[in-house]
Amino acid sequence: MRRRLLIAGWTVILCLSALLPLSAIFHGIVHVGPGAVTVDPHRRTPVLSLGGNVRLPRGSGSVVVVLFGDVWAHGTVGDDVVTARGRIYLEPHTRVMGDIVSVLGGIYRAPGVSMTGRVGGALHVWNGRSPEPSRAFLPFLLSTMRLGMAAGLALLLIGTCLTVVFPWQIVLISSTLRGSPVKSTAAGLLSLLTFLFLVVPLGLSLAGLPFALLLTGAAILAWLFGITAASVVLGRALARNPASLLWAAGAGLIALALGMSVPVAGPLIVLLLGLAGAGALAVALLGRGSPVVPVA
Repeated sequence: MRRRLLIAGWTVILCLSALLPLSAIFHGIVHVGPGAVTVDPHRRTPVLSLGGNVRLPRGSGSVVVVLFGDVWAHGTVGDDVVTARGRIYLEPHTRVMGDIVSVLGGIYRAPGVSMTGRVGGALHVWNGRSPEPSRAFLPFLLSTMRLGMAAGLALLLIGTCLTVVFPWQIVLISSTLRGSPVKSTAAGLLSLLTFLFLVVPLGLSLAGLPFALLLTGAAILAWLFGITAASVVLGRALARNPASLLWAAGAGLIALALGMSVPVAGPLIVLLLGLAGAGALAVALLGRGSPVVPVA
C-alpha cells in the first residue's frame, strides 16, 4: 500500500511539473542548445531556453525562463524573467515591470534602468557595453579553486555527520546505488527535471513560494544524502578491501573535496554523483530495497 501511494505521489508530481514545459511546447517558444533566440515583444506565450541565450531587443510581454544561459533585455519588459546559472543584462534605459530572478548568476544594471518589480539575485552596476573577457585569469582560477575546496570541506563535514547520525540510511542508499547505477542515475536526472519545472513556476507566485521553499529544502537534503552515499561507494572502491562505513565515507568525501578544487569539471562531477545518489534514494524508497552490503 505504501509503495502504491509513493508511486501515485510521484505520478502527480510529474504531471504537475509537466504543465509548464508542455504549455511552452504547444503555446510558446522552446529553445534547446547553444546559440541565441530573439523574442518578439508582441508575443504573450512563455519562452523556455535550455543552454542558450535569449535576447529581448524591444522588450517582452511574456514569461522568460532560461537555464544555463544569459538574457539581454532592452525596452519594456512586461513580465517575469528567470535565469538559473545565467546572467541578466539590462541595457540602458530598459524598463522592467515584472520580477527578475537570477539563481547562481547575477543581474547587471546599466544606467537609466527602472525596475518596479521584485529583484532576486546579486545586483551589479554595468556600463551598458558588452562585457570584456577578464584578463586576470590566474587570480580567477585560484579564487575558483579556493571556493571549490571550501565547498568540498563543507561537504566533508556534512557527509560525516550524516554517516554518524543516519548510518542505516546511508548503507541502504549506497547499496542501491552500487547495485543499480543506471537506474539510480536515470531517477536522479528525472528528479532534477521535475524539480526545475515544478519549483520555478511555484516560486514565481506568492501562494506557491512556501511550497517552492519546502521542495527546495527537501531536494537539498536528498542530494546531501545522495552525495554521502556516493562517497561511500567511492571510498570502498578506493580501499579495494573491506572497510568500515565511516572510513569509506571519509575517504570518498576527501576525494570529492579534492575534486571540487578542479574548476568546472570537479563541481559538475560532484553534482552528477549527488544526483545519482538522490536517484538511488528514490529507487530504494519505491522498491523497499534492503542493503546488500553489511555494515562493517
